[in-house]
Amino acid sequence: MATELLLIRHGNAVRIKGDYYHAPLTKLGREQAAQTGEFLNDPKNQVDGFYASPLHRTRETAKIIGEKIGKEAEMQIGIQEVRYFEIPALIFLELLSISDPIEDYLDARVGKPIFWPVEKRVSAVLLEIIVKHPNQRIAVVAHAGVISAALSWYFPEKRWRWWRTTVSNCSITRFKIEGTHAELLAFNDIKHLSPAHISTQPPAMPVEITKDVHPVEKALVFEKTKKE
Repeated sequence: MATELLLIRHGNAVRIKGDYYHAPLTKLGREQAAQTGEFLNDPKNQVDGFYASPLHRTRETAKIIGEKIGKEAEMQIGIQEVRYFEIPALIFLELLSISDPIEDYLDARVGKPIFWPVEKRVSAVLLEIIVKHPNQRIAVVAHAGVISAALSWYFPEKRWRWWRTTVSNCSITRFKIEGTHAELLAFNDIKHLSPAHISTQPPAMPVEITKDVHPVEKALVFEKTKKE
């Protein structure tokens, strides 16, 4: 038996005077959340644990999903989006991550507590809720940067890809977790959304800055290094 973890990006949101921190969902975002809730309400997709970041756009997404599945999401502060003060250390370490000592450290911390910007707090929350739900299915409503961090923690050899890719609104990234081992069952899955309700909204500015330090050419160097 294994635990199944579903990471769901929040629905489409609108900035208020440039502020994304308190951004509410748009009409499209509310419809995306409703369709996601309908999908999770199907008996074969029902979840045992339901969690969300406390930011406005994730709380609103989780509330709409919760109304469909009959569950109220438990708020988790550690799965908030990337923060500005985390960026300098994150940039520095990500640029070093193709070096052998750092690569060895990342490989050794897969599925375990890790000392790394963003990943440290994200992994701590995920480990905590996984322990609470052995052999069950968990849904977590979070953010694009949080999903990139979780993927980078479990699959560090492709961390450049995870940070360069922005998952779609209300997409589902699904993991099968057994101990410290994770299998990626689905990445950026949007099959539960109708074509008219698919959007890939740019993430918050701190995530965009983080993406800029993962240029495509660096990703190619990283992939080549892993193969040699």
